[in-house]
Amino acid sequence: MFALNCQHFTGMGFVTALLLIGYLLCPGLASAQKRDVTSARLFAYQRSLTFDLKETSSKEQDGVIVRDVNYAACDPRHKRIDAYVVRPHGKGRFAGVVFFHWLGNVKSDRTEFLDEAVALAKQGTVSLLIQGYFPWLEEPSEAQNDRRQVIDQTIEVRRAIDLLLSLPQVDSKRIAFVGHDYGAIFGGIVAGLEKRVKTYVLMAGMGNFSDWSLKYWPVTATKGEDIYRQTMSSVDPINYIPRASPATLLFQFSNNDKFISRTTATEYFDAASKPKQIKWYDAIHYLNVEAALKDRREWLTQQIGLAPPK
Repeated sequence: MFALNCQHFTGMGFVTALLLIGYLLCPGLASAQKRDVTSARLFAYQRSLTFDLKETSSKEQDGVIVRDVNYAACDPRHKRIDAYVVRPHGKGRFAGVVFFHWLGNVKSDRTEFLDEAVALAKQGTVSLLIQGYFPWLEEPSEAQNDRRQVIDQTIEVRRAIDLLLSLPQVDSKRIAFVGHDYGAIFGGIVAGLEKRVKTYVLMAGMGNFSDWSLKYWPVTATKGEDIYRQTMSSVDPINYIPRASPATLLFQFSNNDKFISRTTATEYFDAASKPKQIKWYDAIHYLNVEAALKDRREWLTQQIGLAPPK
């Protein structure tokens, strides 16, 4: 043991001195904070990078404009990101939503939430629906590569928020994120990194990547399942979602989900910061039931201040 002399901290701020004392008495505190900072830095990127936004087509129907666009990925290896921008006709300061789709056998791309985005536009919402590439187009292979892929894909979700906020019609104080399946897994990471998003809706997600990678892409286990899980742990959403506050969180899960057990779902929810809600539905993993859609719409209407549904 050693004696601490207050003279050692002369000229330091009071809080700084207390932190230093804490580090001396409890070295684990310093390493824990270092791990937190390092994990956040994994997903750092240059916000000044240009999007080179290009429009493929645009159509208007019932007062809603749907633009089919693409823009440069942060890392050129992933080429360009396809997306839809869905907005009301006319000027205004509208709420904004980033939608991120699931990996499934029906609408396993940016079209999954297109009808939902059109409906929300009629309530005063600008939506950006992005196309994912990992694991949709670039499949899991081995631990180090997959960790890098998760980092890159998470950065693209953050850049989607950048792009949404760059649109002149969008109110920066009313931003939401909706993700399903892998979209909800990436959403859990983003929730712990971003403070620009007011609320998150996470549908049928879970707290790690390894369970699905090891089961559905067996090549990922070549060097051992433990090595894969350990390598991926630094990017698992269950380590980030506890820092989502002050954002609000709505979790939606299925009672008949063959991919996610109730225990796994509950672990993801329990790890999240408050305020949060969880809802269960008599549905399969797809969650394509009216009750879930209605709850999402009501949640977003309340959380980001939308006009009543028409």
